[in-house]
Amino acid sequence: MRSLLQSCSGSDTGRSVDAALVVERAGGRSVLRRQQIRYPLHITRGFYLDATRPDLLTLYLQSASGGLYAGDRIRLNVDVGRGAAFHLTTQAATVVHAGRNSGATQRQRVYVEPGGFCALTSDAYVLFPDADLTLETDAVVADDAVLCLADGFAVHDPRKSDREAGVRPFKARPFERFEGRLAVSRPDGRLLLKDLGAIDGNELHNGALGPWAAAANLLLIAPQARWPARQELEQAADRNGALGGCSVAPNGAGLILRILAPDGGTLARAMDAAFHVAAAAALGVALARRRK
Repeated sequence: MRSLLQSCSGSDTGRSVDAALVVERAGGRSVLRRQQIRYPLHITRGFYLDATRPDLLTLYLQSASGGLYAGDRIRLNVDVGRGAAFHLTTQAATVVHAGRNSGATQRQRVYVEPGGFCALTSDAYVLFPDADLTLETDAVVADDAVLCLADGFAVHDPRKSDREAGVRPFKARPFERFEGRLAVSRPDGRLLLKDLGAIDGNELHNGALGPWAAAANLLLIAPQARWPARQELEQAADRNGALGGCSVAPNGAGLILRILAPDGGTLARAMDAAFHVAAAAALGVALARRRK
């Protein structure tokens, strides 16, 4: 592991990191066949948490640097082999610091071979004042494979409260921009869907999401027989204090759940509940809770 200076210094232009994980089925379970991980990324040892799916490998992706900084360019390739089952999640929310006119970009390339199951579920990205983050995902999924993607954002201004700072009224400083780009295709190159969206901090402050201050998407790409009921996904979000709306993805590729929440904690609970509904339908068994 090679340590780099954090990009909070004035002369630092950010970090360019290429990472890769290859998961294959061997000996009756899924194993991490190859890994390329560099600072600031770190992964735990593999966990097998599910008695009902003992072949399912779970890894926690961690940040050793305190979040994403201006100029960061993080690229992660994930390959899930034939018949393998893999869940990659984060250990906690990721703080996104001020973009300083260069922003941060996190790119994922995902390939899921026939019969494979891949879930990439990130806790919310916490956008600090002037944060500028772009998320890009390019996924290739076999016809009978399953891909579950979940990510979202919440906003936070770490400045002291109005009483502590002597400022009345206190008004949170906005983030700069949050943008998501997603493309999913089949191995033969057939495009299934593209999902593009962006929001500026000022738009959020001016009511673009109404009273909500956090948002997330959960995408399930799977054969229709392995979909949960759309109402179940929506109720999973609603029961946790969020607002969920589910629709069928283009080309009947799967389901898309949009979640709005008042804060990051509520969003995290709603995302977790929705993931477990989606995973239970796709795998046919209920998964254990992922402790964080």
